[in-house]
Amino acid sequence: MPCNRRFNSDEALQQHLRNSPAHAPSFDCEHCDRAFNSEEALQQHLRDSPAHAPSFDCDDCDRSFDSGEALQQHLRDSPAHALSFDCKDCDRSFGNEEALQQHLRDSRTHQQDTETPLDVFFRSFPTFDYDPSLPPATSYAKLQGHEGWRRGSPASDDAWNGYQDALQSELHMWYGAENDLTAWHALCRAIGVEPLPKTCEQCQEAVRRTHVNIVDLIEWGRSNSEEKVRTFSDVAELRAYTKETGKIFRNTFDQEDSNVVLRHLLRKIF
Repeated sequence: MPCNRRFNSDEALQQHLRNSPAHAPSFDCEHCDRAFNSEEALQQHLRDSPAHAPSFDCDDCDRSFDSGEALQQHLRDSPAHALSFDCKDCDRSFGNEEALQQHLRDSRTHQQDTETPLDVFFRSFPTFDYDPSLPPATSYAKLQGHEGWRRGSPASDDAWNGYQDALQSELHMWYGAENDLTAWHALCRAIGVEPLPKTCEQCQEAVRRTHVNIVDLIEWGRSNSEEKVRTFSDVAELRAYTKETGKIFRNTFDQEDSNVVLRHLLRKIF
């Protein structure tokens, strides 16, 4: 850098250029705007300064570590990076493969290959050609015609009670207790609540004004349909639909029941 000084000999100028701090070679750190008078001093700065320590960054949670070992320990131990084993069918996650497999074995949602209470009821009539893919109310109407029951006869009454017992058992199979978040999520999916609430209380708030036919809910569970169950604006509209379709679920208001549907969605129709 010129310093606007004059000398009376070249020897004096050269001495000035050698000795003046203004003309000393500068070794600059490009990262932190500091200058050093030798390469050795610059390299020592790069080695020792915390500002230039190598950084081992976790891309997922925006944290940095001073060694690769510390980063790997973080990835192993942090709950944020724990492996998640997800059930694609019912939106639940598990901490290990064993827990996921146990869920798949034990959850009623994943037991669709076994006989359900309605299957057992309809197959208890050996000469009846039962089709499990049909809606329960349709199958019951076909069974009535097949057996030739007259309204009010003992055989008709016994069959109706057996059918209603099977409907209630099936309801418990697809939708569990009101303190079970999985049961609430099944109900929310059935009636189209999105996104799924995070707690049982939030689910209850989301569905509490819903009017829906209980047999339709059972049919949705059996069919594993992607379409949501039809809902109604009020009890009168639901009552008219229930009478028209014959999709009747007996009132159980006099019974204590913790089932999520019966506790919150059963309406007095008749």
